[in-house]
Amino acid sequence: MTARTVETLLVEQELIDLTIRYTWALDHRRFEDLHEVFAPDGTADYGQLGIFTGPDAIGGACATALARYDRTQHLVSNHQISLNGDRASGRCYLQAQHVRKEGGVDHNFILAGSYLDEFRRTDDGWRIAARALRTTWTSGQPPTAPAECDTSFVISGWIDIDPANVDELMAAAVVMMRASEEEPGCLAYAFSVDRATAGRIRIFERWRSEADLRGHFDTPHMTVFRQALGRAGVKGRDLSRFHVNAVGPVF
Repeated sequence: MTARTVETLLVEQELIDLTIRYTWALDHRRFEDLHEVFAPDGTADYGQLGIFTGPDAIGGACATALARYDRTQHLVSNHQISLNGDRASGRCYLQAQHVRKEGGVDHNFILAGSYLDEFRRTDDGWRIAARALRTTWTSGQPPTAPAECDTSFVISGWIDIDPANVDELMAAAVVMMRASEEEPGCLAYAFSVDRATAGRIRIFERWRSEADLRGHFDTPHMTVFRQALGRAGVKGRDLSRFHVNAVGPVF
């Protein structure tokens, strides 16, 4: 077995691992992990749901689609990979189960099909540059959210940066907060310094709908803030989305 063959096998396994990491992110609702799956400008074509660009928009689309279910399990198999330098293409089978409990009974909606992927080697390693979902068959009936359902959701968590850069990033965050609060559909937007953990920035957002959040990602002030965040030396992050089904007073 030549060194080239070994290297090829290792790259193929790395690409397969990307497709598996995607399923864990979805089923455990860790949509922020999609930053380690998709390229910053990566796209996902989900058929009737639409085409989404960037890990945040892709994660938002998945979060909205899966919010109707209590549990999900995405299984991928039968991988085929074709390498071409710093590019690659691949395909794999998909079978996804979506379970929702209604009236004490589990209802299961099954979707089977395939993912068609284009991969690109980046400075951070291999990432999915484009993914397309192709549905072959379904079984069961997906639930339909009532028209009056509250579509708002909360984004909450933290980002860890180099402590020396906290003041500079927070100055940029103040500009970001003021501009974001003027956006349609922004119900709350706040960044704050965690005084108990050096370099940790706490984040709290509430948005009226997925469309409003997607619009937020395309604003000029979001572009400027991303640049500031890139200079801040991000060391880690933990951001989650929580869908709102009831709102009431604390006391």
